[in-house]
Amino acid sequence: MIDLHFHCLPRVDDGPTTWEEAVALCRAAAAEGTERIVATPHVFRDPWINANPVARGRLVTALNGRLKGSPLVLAGCEYLFSGEAISLIKRGATNPLTGLAGGSYLLVEFEPGYVPLRASADFHELRVLGVRPVVAHPERNGVFAREPQRLADLVRQGGAVQITAGSLLGDFGRTAQSACNEFFRLGIVHAVASDAHSLDKRPPRLKAAQAWVKKAWGADVAMGLFGQNPQAIVESLPLPYPPG
Repeated sequence: MIDLHFHCLPRVDDGPTTWEEAVALCRAAAAEGTERIVATPHVFRDPWINANPVARGRLVTALNGRLKGSPLVLAGCEYLFSGEAISLIKRGATNPLTGLAGGSYLLVEFEPGYVPLRASADFHELRVLGVRPVVAHPERNGVFAREPQRLADLVRQGGAVQITAGSLLGDFGRTAQSACNEFFRLGIVHAVASDAHSLDKRPPRLKAAQAWVKKAWGADVAMGLFGQNPQAIVESLPLPYPPG
């Protein structure tokens, strides 16, 4: 499996606080069958700005040195979405945002109870610029949970959707779990990731989520959401698994 959303870099956000914790968290994911992890530290989310991609990259390199390839950690970030995304991307070589595995897919999150009215137009412009936004954990956003068509509209504008393993397993309550099922019914789920932060409170649970999806939605769906689409995302390729 490939985990597209993982907070494993130490002392940069609300993930691990030490190198030892970071290594243990990644090794726990590997023990479940995760071969590659995309490190997605929060950027431009107060108090975690993390605006230097070179510094973030050095942490990825250092973590890989400690892990010795099991699992392999790739660079990325989780951007708290705003209209500023357009101007940041247009900065080119000085763009502080890092796509997933350094590619064209950019992981974005929204405030829990808010989605900007201009989000759809901004997503369209990002696609014109060659960036495909991946919406992180929309099932935990009150707007998307109540109005899933708002999320479907972002998908029509070129976005992709990543739901969280813990949401499928009930860790975030019935509302989030029900939203995942509704998004799937609408055909707008493209990947499942752990959004792991720590071993005690937010552990990687992809293996259990994969089993849940196989039972509830089918083996082919599980292959698409945990394997085929994440593989395409880290390689900046079109998504091979069409939901719905």
